[in-house]
Amino acid sequence: MLDHLWYIVPGILTGCIAGFMPGIGIFASMMMLVPFLHTLEPMELLTFYIALASTTQYIGSITATVFGLPGETSSLPAVKEGHEMYRSGSGSYAISGAAIGSFVGSILVVAFVSFFIQFLDDIYKIYNTKVMAITLIIVSVLICMTAENRLIAVSLSIVGYLLGLVGCRHIDDFCFATFNNDNLTTGLPLVSVICAIYVFPQLIKKFNWDNEVVKLENSFTVRHLKKYVKNIGAGLRGTVIGFFAGFTPGISTAVSSNLAYIIEKWWQTKIKKYKIGNYQSLVSAETANNAGAFSCLLPLVVFGLPLVPSEALLFEMLMSKGTVLGQNFTPSFFFNNLVFALLLTNLIALLIAWPLAKHICYLQKIPTTYFKIFVFALLLFSVFINGQNYFQETYNLAVFFLLLPVGYMLRNIDTLPLIFVFIIQSRLDVALITLKGLLW
Repeated sequence: MLDHLWYIVPGILTGCIAGFMPGIGIFASMMMLVPFLHTLEPMELLTFYIALASTTQYIGSITATVFGLPGETSSLPAVKEGHEMYRSGSGSYAISGAAIGSFVGSILVVAFVSFFIQFLDDIYKIYNTKVMAITLIIVSVLICMTAENRLIAVSLSIVGYLLGLVGCRHIDDFCFATFNNDNLTTGLPLVSVICAIYVFPQLIKKFNWDNEVVKLENSFTVRHLKKYVKNIGAGLRGTVIGFFAGFTPGISTAVSSNLAYIIEKWWQTKIKKYKIGNYQSLVSAETANNAGAFSCLLPLVVFGLPLVPSEALLFEMLMSKGTVLGQNFTPSFFFNNLVFALLLTNLIALLIAWPLAKHICYLQKIPTTYFKIFVFALLLFSVFINGQNYFQETYNLAVFFLLLPVGYMLRNIDTLPLIFVFIIQSRLDVALITLKGLLW
């Protein structure tokens, strides 16, 4: 009856690789494993997907914290706060806080589902119309308003929108800045833009490891748990925000983590506790990330409505096997099968990610120059692999190198507004049209 749970193992292994390699992500991982996935039965495929999506959130935060590389677009807050904690010698707390927060969030979100499952139809209808549009606009505005320099943040948002606009839209055949280049008609590659404008500036900042902080904490389990419990409020806020923001189609986890992050950052600033490398902001964002990843799955299972590309691929695979999600759905099916897989996966992922907090300090023994060279090589590899998935390796690398000077010029500026608006540009277009309809 529970034989499908064995497929948690390959899902976790794939999630570890997808989380560690920036730019690979859930969708690209599934594309590379299509021949294997077609051999699975429907419940095995669902279990594999849940394990993959959950584990990626845990491991992605480690990559973001240690290397300053976002495993997923939802890991951008961890790049800023977690990586700064790592550089200051508190990387182990960043990793354990993200791991514990994600685990607690997964348990709380199951409780949320138990209460809200009877109202999911109404919730999703709302998110398909006005609330979704307003949510995206609010997140974009909040990112600018909570920045140190609002004028610069707004300017960067405009640049991000224009970069996202590059390409041709299939709906109305509108093309912008394509210059008769076939590659540009597909738009600028996400990984190339993020690596050049968001990650590269982090890499070239001047820093050196302080040998005094390279030490292991023998009692890390107790200390780290106490620190999380002391700041559990941030995790609870992240869970609530992540659960509801996760229903945003197309960019659920990106909205979940970034909305929780900017709200927590605003709160920490208000109580005069915020400075870059803020533990509470990191925990809130990572908890929201995991909560959003699960609530994003609900419309697919309950109504047969995929919200993100990886879910669309999963839906098509299940359809080819004669299984149509959303038909004859019962809460007992959901709780007896998928919830158990989710909780078991999160427990295993926690046991993998949290102990790494104790040993990750060893990486600080690597000379700074070698560390930066390795990370830059990793960037190139990620950009190349991502391009390979779409047969655009040269194009992806070309965009990356052309944008490096931009990243260098912006090295002392927080480019999160630019990157976030770039990610949601197509959805923001729909949101602005919807808002215009509401006002006029």
